[in-house]
Amino acid sequence: MSDSVPSLASIHTLVFDFDGVFTDNKVWVDQDGGEFVRCDRGDGLAFDLLRSAMRKQPASFEYFILSKEPNSVVLARAKKLGIVCHLGIKNKLQFITQYLSDRFPQEKNPFSGLVYLGNDLNDLPVMRRAGFSVAPADAHPVIRQVAHLTLPQRGGNGFIRAFIETILGINELSEENLDELISNC
Repeated sequence: MSDSVPSLASIHTLVFDFDGVFTDNKVWVDQDGGEFVRCDRGDGLAFDLLRSAMRKQPASFEYFILSKEPNSVVLARAKKLGIVCHLGIKNKLQFITQYLSDRFPQEKNPFSGLVYLGNDLNDLPVMRRAGFSVAPADAHPVIRQVAHLTLPQRGGNGFIRAFIETILGINELSEENLDELISNC
């Protein structure tokens, strides 16, 4: 694990954009206007691993999807993964500011424990303030410039899984610890 990646204990909130993060930023539209997106199945196991790690460590943080998109396809994927989802949020910075203020009313800089994963310009205001921000390889160039970490995976193509494995230090775990983490999924 890189020294620049925050420890689980230092994170209090982990927020994921949806389109371009969980998806490849493409949408299929049928003749009735129904929308379909493509997500990576590996994300499911990644969240199982995250929950397993959180149960065995003192780390305790909230995580959720924050999407400008009001489409129920986002909610359906979040439900499948067992993640809280906030849909139709046009001003993400305003939402996060209020959320953190409500959750940490005494904290001088509640953004310091926030990790934010985003890919496009509407994520920029939050990513500038977040204690740590992460972008996929195919994120907007401005997003890649402000992100603390840009992973080589593209959105919807293993990006979420790679990030979660990075913060869990999967590649540095002993066989015994990895087996224990997996068996508790």
